[in-house]
Amino acid sequence: METEIFTLCDFAQDNQSKLTIVGTFDSIQAPQFPVTHPGCAIACRLRFGVKETGDHEFKIQLTDSTGKDLLQPVTGVITVRPPVNGQFAAANIVLNFNQLQFPQPGRYSFSLMVDGQWVTGLPLFLNKIG
Repeated sequence: METEIFTLCDFAQDNQSKLTIVGTFDSIQAPQFPVTHPGCAIACRLRFGVKETGDHEFKIQLTDSTGKDLLQPVTGVITVRPPVNGQFAAANIVLNFNQLQFPQPGRYSFSLMVDGQWVTGLPLFLNKIG
């Protein structure tokens, strides 16, 4: 399995296996904390080889700098069917978040795990301005 895309963005959509991503970012500035971010999305595209057909469990979590979950981890199952082209199959995951609350400035992290193994992650920096 390969991770082609794992990003935080303003908007994401999976439309018949076409992944739309708008406004990728990795930081939020706020004059005071706690702060609520109105909306964002995680967009992920994974590519599986022919030998990886079947079900794969995934988990995406958001943690603070101490490793504490900020949200309940999102879990699910990706069912990989035999590739049409005989070589690879792609799967998209889109998660939309509304009204995310961040208690303080610092580094937060999104992580992707597949079949119990860490695959990739990305940082989100919350900065106090003003």
